[in-house]
Amino acid sequence: MNGSILEERQTRQERGRSRVALPLFLAASLLYFEFLLLLGNQIPFSWQGLAYVVLFNASAAALVWLLLTIWPGKRGNFVLLCILLTLTTLFFGIEYFCKVFFSNYMSLSSLSAGTGGVVSSFFGTVISLVLRGFWMVLLLLLPLAALIILYRLDMISFTGSSRTRIIAVVGAVVLFLAGRALVAIDQTTGTRYASAYEFDSAVSTFGLTTATRLDLQYLLFGNPTASEFDYTDPAEEEPENPSGQENIHEEPEVDPTPVEDPVPIVYGYNTLDIDFAALAESAPNSVIAGAHSYVSSLTPSRQNPYTGLFAGKNLILISAEAFSREVISEEYTPTLYRLYTKGIRFEDYYQPAWGGSTSTGEFSNMTSLIPVHGVSSIRDTAHNNMCCTLGNQLRQLGYFSRAYHPHTYNYYSRDLTHENLGYDQYIGYGNGLEDQITWQWPESDLELMEATVDAYIDQQPFSIYYMTVSGHAGYGWGENAMSYKHRQEVAELDACQGVQGYIACNLELEAAMSYLVARLEAAGIADDTVIVLATDHYPYGLEQSSSTRFGTALGELYGYDWRTPWERDHSALIVWSGCLEDEEPIVVDTPVYSLDIVPTLSNLLGLQYDSRLLVGRDALSDTPPLVLWIDRSWKTDKACYNASTGQYTVFDGYEDQADEAYFAAVNQAISNKFSFSKIVLEQDYYNLLFG
Repeated sequence: MNGSILEERQTRQERGRSRVALPLFLAASLLYFEFLLLLGNQIPFSWQGLAYVVLFNASAAALVWLLLTIWPGKRGNFVLLCILLTLTTLFFGIEYFCKVFFSNYMSLSSLSAGTGGVVSSFFGTVISLVLRGFWMVLLLLLPLAALIILYRLDMISFTGSSRTRIIAVVGAVVLFLAGRALVAIDQTTGTRYASAYEFDSAVSTFGLTTATRLDLQYLLFGNPTASEFDYTDPAEEEPENPSGQENIHEEPEVDPTPVEDPVPIVYGYNTLDIDFAALAESAPNSVIAGAHSYVSSLTPSRQNPYTGLFAGKNLILISAEAFSREVISEEYTPTLYRLYTKGIRFEDYYQPAWGGSTSTGEFSNMTSLIPVHGVSSIRDTAHNNMCCTLGNQLRQLGYFSRAYHPHTYNYYSRDLTHENLGYDQYIGYGNGLEDQITWQWPESDLELMEATVDAYIDQQPFSIYYMTVSGHAGYGWGENAMSYKHRQEVAELDACQGVQGYIACNLELEAAMSYLVARLEAAGIADDTVIVLATDHYPYGLEQSSSTRFGTALGELYGYDWRTPWERDHSALIVWSGCLEDEEPIVVDTPVYSLDIVPTLSNLLGLQYDSRLLVGRDALSDTPPLVLWIDRSWKTDKACYNASTGQYTVFDGYEDQADEAYFAAVNQAISNKFSFSKIVLEQDYYNLLFG
């Protein structure tokens, strides 16, 4: 009897020694999720990055264990842990598929802003993604399966003594402080953790758990370092050549007849009569004072020979879904080719992938601000004073204004934002277009034009905004109605199916633009109308299609597999008016991007605006070019910087100008632009100026 009791006690002791400690299981599970996410999305990480992930996640695991031990009883702890692991599995899975499809991880606020619409509108695409990535789903479920097995075999310990809890608290603090100390060693990493925080970059650097913790921390308590300015920007100082000709060139005929030197024209600045220095002194808080002082420190852009070229003309601004330069073809898209070659030529144009999708590109096109809040950025404008948009500037002048979208009218909360962005009425499918547009996926851009042009063509001057949809991913014949509609027209195109489908659906945009131009010409107002067309983002849907000649269909479309942000995000900006067609071409050969649209058009339209209140620049002015990305990569006319590799590249001929001081000045200028964009959104800065 005594022998069997001793044997049973010994068996229990041996079993206790063989149990897995819950803190170790939690730490191992978190690290497994993190590395699976990075490896699955092919995100490279260094030994230093590995240390960030290990230290911060081990600290988080210790804290989670402490919270779990508050619940008494083994069964209760098991249930809580199952719920926690299920939610974690779901979250990591969602982020994996976000990266696969959108090429960006998305913060909780961005997910909450767009998830409902994505699931309802793109259910088929979501199912297709999950089926193709089912292996990842199975791998993500392993920790939950392991927990259930260990629990059933009684091989995991849920208990902890007071001493163990104290050790866990101390360990969590020490591990966290060690991680922070390591972050502080590297300046670039330190800014990415705080002042330059951006969710996608933070996930790749610190892991999803830490990036989410930072996101919630800054959302609830703010990130004061993200609103700090440095006003001593050499990159923002007045250029040496104020003539306005440095960034553009024309091709006039040469007249050999000698002429007297003309009297140089001194152009004024695009500013408003605002005393920012005085406003800074009376500001309600240091953040607003800092913004006033920053704006006051900037050199405004000069007017130039193109100021007022389009004064009084009608404006049609189009954000074209997933449009790219490669769509423009004399053979397949002659109208787009005409508008691009007969308008102002922007040879080096970009639409950065802003850490979201359509809404972030649309936001940058319309506001000349950085979408610092990801997908939520445009939604945050709903109740702000957005007086600097082209829509609001022209509405102030009495322009007839409308905004249109052929898909669900309240998608991305456009029903709350677009009227505030400058349009007297916003109409989409569900609040006016449902009887004129066929319900299919995606809807027809041609039907959009046919349904709307009559409403404004006799209402001059007019300001019209379109967000198209026909070019939306995916590009399979069975998943894109517009691709299928134009399938036979691209049958002879020597390209993979993904590229064929992409070109095919953009033929609907071509048809829409052909219809629009024909109506303008028939009404005799083509010379009095300006058409501006820019993409919302690169065609990321092609990254999911395979190519025999390149790794992806996107690589085949481009003719190369991209390696840098500028290789991926290059595009075309169309600025056309009938009045330009018989004139000498205007060519802009310096880097230009979506944030430059509003200031460039404001100057061309001869509007009264303050260039210092916009992040972009007038691309026809002498303001130095600067294109920036959400991860703080950048490109100028002298050099470029790839934040993912930390590599600076100086362009030929600028070795004596683009040095360390130049790099520092550009980086600081970018930091200021992020801070300013954040204050405009969060503090309603324009309202403080104009009421």
